[in-house]
Amino acid sequence: MTLLLRDYQGHPYELTNAEKTSRRFDEQIESIMPHGGCGQTLTVGTHDQPALRIDIDIDADRAALRWLPDNTYAAELDPDTPITVYESPDTGLLEIPAALARVSVATARFVVVDYVATGRRPANVGWRHETPNC
Repeated sequence: MTLLLRDYQGHPYELTNAEKTSRRFDEQIESIMPHGGCGQTLTVGTHDQPALRIDIDIDADRAALRWLPDNTYAAELDPDTPITVYESPDTGLLEIPAALARVSVATARFVVVDYVATGRRPANVGWRHETPNC
């Protein structure tokens, strides 16, 4: 099963191994978005079904990771501040609540690489169910 990383425009990039995944992830998160910052939304999954959503802002060193099949989010850090990401050309900017932006950029990268390597939800972070106010 080949997994795809999709950028905020929906462009698919095949993720076939850890090295390629790390390199593509880093290229994407360092891109300057139309709003002038680096915050953006990425997804990883199969051709027709994303499983992992990453809302990430490298300037804030924060990301929100959501495992879409069971609607859980990763929690590594205490909530700090919300992050702003460019979700798509159709929706534009989106503020991600601090309660969801709870992993570092390094952890987000590790989770993406682990998912590509195993095809399963990564176990290296704690996953929690979203609260109604998020």
